[in-house]
Amino acid sequence: MKAYKHILIVIAASSLLFSACKDDKFLKEDLRDKLVVEGGFTSKAQFDALSASMYHDVQLLYTAVDGVHDAWVLGLGTDVMFDPLDNTTKYNNWGLVNSQETISADFFNLQYDMIKVANTLISAAANPAVLWTSEAEKNATIAEARFFRGFAYRNLANAYGGVPIVSEPVATPKVDFQRSTREETWTFAKADLEFARTYLPLTTNAPGRVVRAAADHFLSEVDISLKDYDGAIAAATRVIDGTDGSYALVNARFGSRNTTAALDISKDYYYDLFAMGNQNRQTGNTEGIFVAQFEVTATGAVVPGGVAAPPGVSTPFTRPLIERMMWSKPWSLVKAGYPNVASDTSGRGVAFVRMTNYVNYTIWKNSGTDMRNNETNIKRKFYFGPTVAASTGFKPKDLIPKSFLTSRDDTMLYVYPNWAKFGTDKHINGTPDNGYVRDFYVIRLPETYFLRAEAYLNKGNLASAAADLNVVRARAKATPVAAGEVTLDYILDERARELYGEEFRMLTLGRLGLIYDRTKRFGYEASAASVSPNNNLLPIPQTAIDRNVGAQIVNNPGY
Repeated sequence: MKAYKHILIVIAASSLLFSACKDDKFLKEDLRDKLVVEGGFTSKAQFDALSASMYHDVQLLYTAVDGVHDAWVLGLGTDVMFDPLDNTTKYNNWGLVNSQETISADFFNLQYDMIKVANTLISAAANPAVLWTSEAEKNATIAEARFFRGFAYRNLANAYGGVPIVSEPVATPKVDFQRSTREETWTFAKADLEFARTYLPLTTNAPGRVVRAAADHFLSEVDISLKDYDGAIAAATRVIDGTDGSYALVNARFGSRNTTAALDISKDYYYDLFAMGNQNRQTGNTEGIFVAQFEVTATGAVVPGGVAAPPGVSTPFTRPLIERMMWSKPWSLVKAGYPNVASDTSGRGVAFVRMTNYVNYTIWKNSGTDMRNNETNIKRKFYFGPTVAASTGFKPKDLIPKSFLTSRDDTMLYVYPNWAKFGTDKHINGTPDNGYVRDFYVIRLPETYFLRAEAYLNKGNLASAAADLNVVRARAKATPVAAGEVTLDYILDERARELYGEEFRMLTLGRLGLIYDRTKRFGYEASAASVSPNNNLLPIPQTAIDRNVGAQIVNNPGY
């Protein structure tokens, strides 16, 4: 986009120069030199250059900055995670969540940025002057833009309820937007996703570029929200049965860590799903459906479509900070009388986000042989370091008691199980700090099974719901669930077991109206004490309300 801005400056300067000329020919409108959508896009390459910014918006959802900001959409302050550093932070304390709060406002604004770009591309594609190679190329380009627009409106409806629907470029200042209903917002998203699933390709050579299965996955979820359970089942089935391309749950070792090296030989195929370099179809991964791309280099990374990142784009774009955010920090901590307690650590977490006890322990009760809970995939064992005082009764390399790792009355609050999906024991250049860079799953096939199971549950077909859940559980070598045990709570538990830190938990609970209920029952104590029923919908940002001076936007109740 930086190059595009330079073009605009040149055009503007040229216009000023020509305005001083008296020759009539300079006063005639010429779209080749006019700053309008119709004259700005005449080739597929130009469309790709702008579409890259929508992929960039998706990247910005994932750990772009230190702290808890980017954990919000993953479920910060709900049933799955909290900020262990500060009890008074937003979402630890839901009483601080209001229309002035910036974290959810940033998410709100990011969706409309995506919508703005999508509307520009959709409008420009209708220009007959565009040099399309075929009608299929044109439709696929529109489908890509409509996918992102549908994705954005799905995000907004799940989090905020009904929002203003902007369906075309806004060429002049507009200050009289009206909120649509939540159902209208989901319905608009559905139309976009239906178009996208019709015209998006089944496969692509560009890692991370959206394909048909991604549209059907989100279409299934939106159909559930609209109570079209048959439609939801049909959309999910097209992903699962191969209609939308060949997808399957990984059940064998593959990729960069499938070697005989000492650090690799003990790993398993679930671990492989999250090893660096293993997330895309091109590397043998058969269950990644939509994957946000991140590169090792600090600048000049390539985004989907082969478009180079602008000069100066640095860490927030290319190097996610997931290990720092999600992993504990035993390397830095002491407990009274137990110096250097936990020297055994393979990464350098900073403990910005901690899992709730519901995620660490409750969902794993009676888990048996579930590989997702083994020591390879969730590191629960930490050991005393070489300087532990003999008077404590412990010696170096003794296992630290579990009670030390769950205590809240001292710095051991920052030591907790490390999920392998968020870090590594083999860092880039051997540097633990910021040396774990992988691509991020926006959609992974297990979630499609969970959506279909949810739709079956809503239809009262518990046997089919259990069958879908058991496909995922069988891959993990977990005990099958019986049909009579399937409830919405069980599906949410299974989502946590499989998708913790991947699914947008805030949006999942939001669309179900369960932020309050689940946080009250399973959240961190400060979150559970402060959450209110009105928090099932999040606040429309005050800035959006104040700028809309031509019409009133009424905020959600309680804000």
